[in-house]
Amino acid sequence: MYFKDLKIKNIYLLFMLLWFTGLLTFAVTRLPGGLDVDSCNYAVVAKEILRSGNWLQLYDPVYGGVFYYHFPLCIWATALIFKIAGVASFTAKLFSMFSGLLLVGTLFYFGKTLKNYWVGFFAGLSLLLTNHVIRLAMQCRMDIPVTLFISLALFAFVLAEKYSRRFYLLFGIFTALAIMAKDVFGLFPPVIVFVYLVLAGKWKELFRPLFLAGLLLSVLPVLFWILLDKGSLVIPWFRWNFIHLLSSPGFNVPWHYYLWAIFTKYFYFLPLAVYGGYLAVVRARQDRDNSLLLVLIIWAVIFPLAFSFGRQKLHYFIIPMYPAASLLAGLAADGIFRESLKVKIAVVFKYILVIGTLVLLFFPLDLRSKRFVEAVEMSGEIDGILKQLDKYDFFVYKYDTAAILFYSQQLSRVKALNSQAELLEALAAPLREARLVFMPQEDFLALDDSTRDDYRQLFRFQDRILVIDKFTPRREVILSR
Repeated sequence: MYFKDLKIKNIYLLFMLLWFTGLLTFAVTRLPGGLDVDSCNYAVVAKEILRSGNWLQLYDPVYGGVFYYHFPLCIWATALIFKIAGVASFTAKLFSMFSGLLLVGTLFYFGKTLKNYWVGFFAGLSLLLTNHVIRLAMQCRMDIPVTLFISLALFAFVLAEKYSRRFYLLFGIFTALAIMAKDVFGLFPPVIVFVYLVLAGKWKELFRPLFLAGLLLSVLPVLFWILLDKGSLVIPWFRWNFIHLLSSPGFNVPWHYYLWAIFTKYFYFLPLAVYGGYLAVVRARQDRDNSLLLVLIIWAVIFPLAFSFGRQKLHYFIIPMYPAASLLAGLAADGIFRESLKVKIAVVFKYILVIGTLVLLFFPLDLRSKRFVEAVEMSGEIDGILKQLDKYDFFVYKYDTAAILFYSQQLSRVKALNSQAELLEALAAPLREARLVFMPQEDFLALDDSTRDDYRQLFRFQDRILVIDKFTPRREVILSR
């Protein structure tokens, strides 16, 4: 570990961080299942792209209408991975997992650029141990990809300030990717940069031709997509996220929600991040060349501050602040630990990685998620049945339709039943084709005898069963196992 060649040490520390990232994410996600509600929903939309071949005007089979919750970059990336590697829970998580890997690498070089490689190393380590970061990286969600693009955009800005204004063009490109990944979240890099340039007395930089070109690059791809998409996503997105939320009653969430979230979910690194912020202010006042450290403070503060004014508050909305907090924590760790102690920490970390890898290789942990386990376990049987039926109606009662649609390879449409009245109406409706209902067993047994006699149970897993109308010939129903 005691390298004389600084370049080797840089690569060594980066390699350990990437190794640790892979160990935390890829070693667990090899198991089937594990997707949360939103991940299943986004993955189903990506599956629908493959089914329809339509990469614009995205359709959401879960809600039976246009997909308008977020801009489509992450959906497109997931659909492309599905096309290349097939549809599975692992491939659904792949874009987010690789984004996490790149995010750690970005933080390492970000810290190295601001001060030295130790800042980057401790920043990467801090981020990986931050609550929810790894969990979100193992989902089919937008949170980690947008955090990556925000970090890359701000890193490009720092490079433009330190080395060449040509990096403003990369700042614009990464901002555009952030906007396309998660709409409003992608607007934060220009806001952070604007606040920094004004506070640092560098407001003339706002009118530099390359900076203006970068801003243009951040907007043009988005406008081009809106034009191609004919506004099918962006118009309902605007109506839902602005007009609807502004006119609807406020959520019962206190204004200090994000302060509470930071204190409860980040308490173990918060003192380091605060001390790092103090060091950043001191060094920026002592030396104008260190003023870029203020970008980290603005970045870390602006997310919880801005979202505190929102009507809806969820802890993962402020995930993009944690790379900045991690860099501040890295700055603090670099100032607190002596060089010899830093090397010892890296050595211990290396042995932990080696031991952890060997344990996983020879004693693999079966950390199988219980989330939507019924859909994961029953999807094979469901597909085996559906292959034998030319036409059918598939109903889902008291279960997440997105999970059923994703884990089944045959289903592309289902009808959700949201109440007992809807269930009874569906069961009693005139039969036009085979009718299947995925429901809790206790609800089926609670039906009156005449209704229950019209259906038969095909199979059960735990408390969930699949029933089919009794008029569908038995020979058409063949279980896959």
